Amino acid sequence: MENKSSSGRKVLINSIIYSCSGLLLKCFSFFLLPLYTVYLTTEDYGINSVITSFISTASFIVAFSLFSAVMRFYVDLKEEPEKLKRFYGTISLFVFFSGTAFAVVLTIFRQFTSKYLFSGIDYYPLILVALISLIFNCEYTIFDNILRSQQRALKSSICSIIYFFVSVALNIFFVVGLKMGALGTLLASLIAYVLYTAYFVIEMSVTHTIKFCMDLKLLKDALKYSIPIMPHNLSTQIALFVSKLLISDVGSLADLGVYSVATQFGNIADTIQCYVDSAYGPWLYERLHNKENKYKKTIRQNVKLLIAVIGLFFVGISLFAQDYIVLFLQKSYVGAWMYVPMIVSVFAIKTTYYFYVEILFYYKEASRKLFIATLTGSVLNILLSAIFIPIWSVYGSILADAIAMLVRVIIVVAISRKYEDVGLGIRDFVINFVIIELFIFMGLILSIMKYQTTFSIFNFGYKIVVAFLYVIMIFVMNRESAMVLLANFKEKRKKK
Repeated sequence: MENKSSSGRKVLINSIIYSCSGLLLKCFSFFLLPLYTVYLTTEDYGINSVITSFISTASFIVAFSLFSAVMRFYVDLKEEPEKLKRFYGTISLFVFFSGTAFAVVLTIFRQFTSKYLFSGIDYYPLILVALISLIFNCEYTIFDNILRSQQRALKSSICSIIYFFVSVALNIFFVVGLKMGALGTLLASLIAYVLYTAYFVIEMSVTHTIKFCMDLKLLKDALKYSIPIMPHNLSTQIALFVSKLLISDVGSLADLGVYSVATQFGNIADTIQCYVDSAYGPWLYERLHNKENKYKKTIRQNVKLLIAVIGLFFVGISLFAQDYIVLFLQKSYVGAWMYVPMIVSVFAIKTTYYFYVEILFYYKEASRKLFIATLTGSVLNILLSAIFIPIWSVYGSILADAIAMLVRVIIVVAISRKYEDVGLGIRDFVINFVIIELFIFMGLILSIMKYQTTFSIFNFGYKIVVAFLYVIMIFVMNRESAMVLLANFKEKRKKK
């Protein structure tokens, strides 16, 4: 039986691996941003943005949200290796055929596709490349979720890093070398997805961990679990897209461009949470499956430590985004840093959602109710955006996001508690949020009052001090959990 302290260490280590690798990749993306802006026009960025949003949204339609089923069904099938192999093979083949059929249908109705889904972008070759990319993007996501469900954080991170650098090399070749603009970025993504899928097939075939077949019983069970989750995934993507349309309509494409830069920094915060959740989800499923002695206390202690660590990234992103934007981006983008702390605050609200929603994913019946929270939040977001954006532009969009996110969190917490109280405390999340906001405000006082458009060594040093004080505070508040993990780590090293 797995030792509780060992399991707690595992989820923390996996969270750190996912977060650090994700942060590393995001950092490299930002370092390449000044390079890409030289070779991509604003129209190229617009085309790339539309197609990226399309792939993000359509992937859930093509895969019927089976990505979540891959995560959840591993717990049930891991003691039956042969059945698990058939499950992986069935899901992979079904999604491939579904994606191919989806691409064929949109090709047949390509005039409708070009006019209503891609804002007049030419079908050949841009949209065609996007549709093919969609198929292999789904296969990429399936393999990544297989690794995450097995809590193989290191391998998942290594694969993600390799994929990223292959994609960067291809982008440099097509965009910088051949100057192919938006088509170059799309071709780079497509080739990277194809290579990753090929590795996925070869690796799992060689290790005999997949059996390509079409097990209708397994597929039916997986779809019964995943289809109710589709509204949850789709509504979020649609709400984001509508907000962008409203900002560009009320303001200008320039306003949307500045906001888009800010959201890239804010998305780092959410990416970190996603990686932590990737480690936390499978770990929680194990705790709920075994229900060992005092499992609720174990869950709460580890979650308190995790949200405190997540908070450190939130504070760091909010404080230091300004310095990067001022130093490396054009002056027209300087104002983007003002949006970053507010976007990060929305994701800080979302932290509670991540830890409670995994309870719904564990209980298959509960997962079918997830759409209530997401659909309600997304519809509210769209309505509030329509009201607030004409008044406050970008700030209105962020305010709408915050209110809708809070409503979503409240609904998810209420539903999850009807199935099981796993020991999480709302008070812990509220205190964590207040502390994060307090340190963000403290760290940005000088930036707001004196250094809005300039870089200052003194201001930078002041932010470092504030971030260090946050580290001290979270260590003191979580001293017991931190000391247990540290003691276990030292004991493990002695045994080695």
